Amino acid sequence: MTNAQERKAQERQARRRRIQEAARTVFSERGYAGASIELIARAAQLSVGAIYLYFRSKEDLYVSLVEDTLTVFDVEMGQVREQVEVSKRLRDTWKILVTWAERDAEGPRILRLLAQPAVRPQLSDEVVAAVQAGIGRIQDHIGACVADGIHAGIYRQVNAREIADLAWSALLGSLDAAEMHTNLGLATEALNVRTDRALALIETALAPQAAATLRAVA
Repeated sequence: MTNAQERKAQERQARRRRIQEAARTVFSERGYAGASIELIARAAQLSVGAIYLYFRSKEDLYVSLVEDTLTVFDVEMGQVREQVEVSKRLRDTWKILVTWAERDAEGPRILRLLAQPAVRPQLSDEVVAAVQAGIGRIQDHIGACVADGIHAGIYRQVNAREIADLAWSALLGSLDAAEMHTNLGLATEALNVRTDRALALIETALAPQAAATLRAVA
């Protein structure tokens, strides 16, 4: 790549981040429904047309805000595998996700938005690819923690990737349940309590004695 091409790519990335930073502020202040491309353009000191050069829609811009978070997860979860003993890796990796969900209200909402079929046509291939890759890396890390536990004899022989998919689904389900209870004014419990219970069930099923119990039941 020539210097001119590199400079152009850097400028594009800087402009894209500027738009995302402005959008993050607007979404935080106005909520998803109250935000608009016009308000975001004003906050970024750009024209509406300039926003559409980088993002297909409000949905596309909103979903893109989780890209950096997924990258941070990749780094932090990699550090867990390098620095934490095998028996604690799955729990510490899980804690990264739960702590994020407790601190960043918009992040879980973005994931819920992605579950809606009508959203995909509003998203650019660039944003979809980035989010797909980021979620895939999270599941890889969870699966690797399970595989490490299997090799160490802490967990029974299972398909580590299937457990990673189950753990991810359990986390999203816990977030959905917490949001539903809040929206309906129902009695609820702290998110970390709900998610700890979900992880405890997964860990119990992974324990070597669980295999003997399952065989006895069968």
